[in-house]
Amino acid sequence: MADEQKTRELFPVKFNGDLYDLNKFMKDHPGGVNTLKNYKGKSVLDAMQKFGHSSSAYHMMNDLKVDGDELSDVNLTGEVSANGRIITNEEQSRNVEEIKFLEELEARLDWSKPLLCQLEAIAPHYETWVNSAVYRKCRLFASPLLESLTFTPWYLVPMFWIPIILYLGFSQYMELVACGDSCRQTPLTNFQYIYHLGLGVLIWTGLEYSLHRWVFHLDPGASVTMIQLHFLIHGMHHKVPFDGLRQVFPPIPAFGLAVLLFFMMKPFLNIPYLKLTGALVGYLTYDMIHYYVHHGAPRDGTYLYAMKRYHSNHHFINHDKAFGISSSIWDHVFRTFVHVKKLGFSLHW
Repeated sequence: MADEQKTRELFPVKFNGDLYDLNKFMKDHPGGVNTLKNYKGKSVLDAMQKFGHSSSAYHMMNDLKVDGDELSDVNLTGEVSANGRIITNEEQSRNVEEIKFLEELEARLDWSKPLLCQLEAIAPHYETWVNSAVYRKCRLFASPLLESLTFTPWYLVPMFWIPIILYLGFSQYMELVACGDSCRQTPLTNFQYIYHLGLGVLIWTGLEYSLHRWVFHLDPGASVTMIQLHFLIHGMHHKVPFDGLRQVFPPIPAFGLAVLLFFMMKPFLNIPYLKLTGALVGYLTYDMIHYYVHHGAPRDGTYLYAMKRYHSNHHFINHDKAFGISSSIWDHVFRTFVHVKKLGFSLHW
């Protein structure tokens, strides 16, 4: 009975003549669960060609490979040549040499040990390596304390920022709108209050795009120190994009960055603290959207469905475009917008 239950929980497929279990990957698959379900027990090579998978996708299959004995009782179908190799047109079109090179780069690192101190081994090819995603966990530091500081459950972000936003929003309302005789300037109307709050949100969207494009995707060059810094800030997210504990910004570093950016911009802002409140609302919305587009299951036709597909494009196809996460407005402005392939069916996660 236990063996039957185990078999039902597996999602076995064939790939290059070897056996793989996609069960744990189903919900994370950027193309949705429904595009995979018809391939249970079959070869996925033709499917990967049909839906235009990158070399990174083929490389990531290594993390889903299982021992043949684990699937010995599962009936797998699909055409196989005399020597056991699956024959498809797919092998003629994918870049086999590129995939081999990605595997060779990966072999330079020991994933059972902290990665941060090993990055020198792949430094000359860091950009290629970091943008070839893997489906595994990574350790950064040998110190358990330092390592624990790199994990952030999503709910800590609203728990930290909502009280700050409410305090700033209320205090600014009392100081600027409901101040009565104690007003230091002409009181704002409710509409003006909302207007300046909205401007703060708009300022955030520009910061979101700018930070993502020109800071998080800054080329670190050959400097190992810069590579390590980049990997800590954003590279890790592209290398292990399915790690749910490393997809929102830790509150304390985020607070420090917010203070720094605010005091840099404050001299140029009218009613700065109200705009800060709006910017923090925008930031919180961004971080929650970012987590959701990775792990949520939005319905077709909704805004978040479009942004999930848009952000997946950034991760797995166009690393140098589609920088907007909560909005694509600045991608249009700076001509980094990408048109996501239209499908004749809805994706489900």
